[in-house]
Amino acid sequence: MSAEQPTGKHPFEQARQTWDAWSMANLMRYARRQARQEGDREALARFEQYPEWTQGPGPLEALAANRELVDRLTRGRWDAVRDAREQGHAWAEVGHALGTTAEQARQDYLDRLERQRCAVEYDPSVARLIDYDPRLAELAEPNAADRAHQHDREAGGER
Repeated sequence: MSAEQPTGKHPFEQARQTWDAWSMANLMRYARRQARQEGDREALARFEQYPEWTQGPGPLEALAANRELVDRLTRGRWDAVRDAREQGHAWAEVGHALGTTAEQARQDYLDRLERQRCAVEYDPSVARLIDYDPRLAELAEPNAADRAHQHDREAGGER
């Protein structure tokens, strides 16, 4: 593909740009309302000079972009948790990275596996479409890092 040929944007990047454009325009519309309420003529004059500041995608387009971003990020989170466990990280480390507890991180992982298992039980042909592998449940079991973390906690030192 040559440098002159336009390339399509990745759906995540397109959604991010749409969300950012709506967010900025929405913030500027709020600022303009505040300027009106406060009678700030100088700020209102700038908004008159730059009407594009308050223009952007509509709220439904923004919501669709938000859904796209959340769906893709959620999928990415699942992959990152699985990779962290495959690389030997403790649930405490995973939980810390997610801003939650080790127990909650592990439970969320198991809940995701259970949803996949139920989908595959309903229709086995979806297993390959959702990357279901029942052996992934083994990653929820305590590993060396989990045992070391538990040992440190019992010895009185938080890791």
